[in-house]
Formats: sequence, C-alpha cells, structure tokens
Amino acid sequence: MIQRIQTLFLFIAALASGLLFFFPVAQYYGEQHTLAFYVTHIQDFVPGNPELFSSLFLLPLSILSALVTVLPLLIIFMYKNLGGQLKLIRLNILLDLVLIGLMFFYYAEQLKIKTSVEADYDLGVFLPLIALIFMFLAMRGVKHDIKLIRSADRLR
Repeated sequence: MIQRIQTLFLFIAALASGLLFFFPVAQYYGEQHTLAFYVTHIQDFVPGNPELFSSLFLLPLSILSALVTVLPLLIIFMYKNLGGQLKLIRLNILLDLVLIGLMFFYYAEQLKIKTSVEADYDLGVFLPLIALIFMFLAMRGVKHDIKLIRSADRLR
C-alpha cells in the first residue's frame, strides 16, 4: 500500500522540510550587520564583524528541523500500521508547529533584538507551512483508510 495518495503527501512534506536547510528563513539588513538566518547557521555578509551568537545557538532548531524532515520518510514505510502512522503524523504536526513557533517567536526575535532592524522574510518561512499543510492532507488520507478498513471489517 505504498502507492496511496498520503505517501505522496508525506514525501512532499519531507521534501519541503528538507529544503529548509538550503533556503534562508529571513534576512536582516542594517548599518552594522547584514545577516541571513538559516536553520543551521547565521551568515554575516559584512567581513570583520564579531560573531553575534555561539555555534550552539541554532542547535535545537537544527535538530528539530532534521526530525521534522526524517519523520515523514519513516511514516511512509509504516503503511501496515495505520494507527501508529496516524499517531506519528500527529506528532510531526506538533513538532512542525513548535518549529514554526521557535523560528518566529524566539530566533527571529533574538536576531531582531541583536541587530535592531526588521527582518525581510524569505522562502524558508513558507516551507514549514507547506509541510504542515501536506501533513494535514496525509492525516486525512490515513483517517480515510482507517475508516475504509473498519467498514470492510463490518461487512465480513
């Protein structure tokens, strides 16, 4: 049953989450700093500026992004256990919401405070939202399969 529509939805969600590692979330332009905020690092385009944050600052966000990327790929191969698949999809939706919250309400705010300029949000902002939408669609497909199996069991 790997050819179900929710398999495609889960793959697109994993792809959107994986692209988050390659596209910047936001860019900050100021007189002293010009920064690009990625999930894994903060790139400063002004040479000679001291590092604003330690290398461990983005570690929780990187780990959470990797988990949100890998989990849909694991869920695809759990097609024989629909109940477990549904639970892991719900967990991934929760983790994706936490990722979005961390990106906007903590990390983007910390960068805004440190640079004292507003952010110009980039493509990386929309990728977790796209992944979230496709996870909801996959959850709907799994629920439909569970309902179909239960109705078939009633007929026997």
